[in-house]
Amino acid sequence: MKTVIVIANPKPESFNHAIADSVIEGLKKANKEYEVWDLNKMNFNPVITKEEFQAFGYAQYDPNLEHFIDVLQNDCDQIVFVYPIIFFEMPAILKGFFDRVFIGTLIKDGDNPVDWKPSINIEKTFVIETSLGNMWDIITNQSKKQTDALTAQVLRRMGLYNPIIETYKSIGESTLEERQAFLKGLEIQFSRFDV
Repeated sequence: MKTVIVIANPKPESFNHAIADSVIEGLKKANKEYEVWDLNKMNFNPVITKEEFQAFGYAQYDPNLEHFIDVLQNDCDQIVFVYPIIFFEMPAILKGFFDRVFIGTLIKDGDNPVDWKPSINIEKTFVIETSLGNMWDIITNQSKKQTDALTAQVLRRMGLYNPIIETYKSIGESTLEERQAFLKGLEIQFSRFDV
């Protein structure tokens, strides 16, 4: 089983890519198989079609997405999402990835249209988001906790379990040493997995 790393940043020299590289270095040390999905580099189309929207949740998807679905259902035991926060949200390309790919992993269960049974079962989910500033200073720490709790609940509904959500805040104010320490910590963390 492998780790899938999903990157949603169009700049190859970004801190997000450095984060992904650190995760990869850790996985290599753990002899863990991995696959990288750099959405911008792959020219992933985030726009959900009318046909996909009508089939939402019924495990029907664009055949061009078959590789993503196959890996998530059969070859993946942990997934890592890496992205910058843009206006308090994930980038549109990542939101479109969830819209388009995960409709193919959800199966309608019962008569209630919001009861979904995921056809994937990914044991560990990591969300590593970055922010130029400390956006949570604008609101409250409680809102951050509530947002993370809601995100975790949504991820579990899709079959992405045990989510760990980490936000690297204030990149613009952090020092090179602080960023390097964060990257080294990630490498160490991802080198210690036993799955």
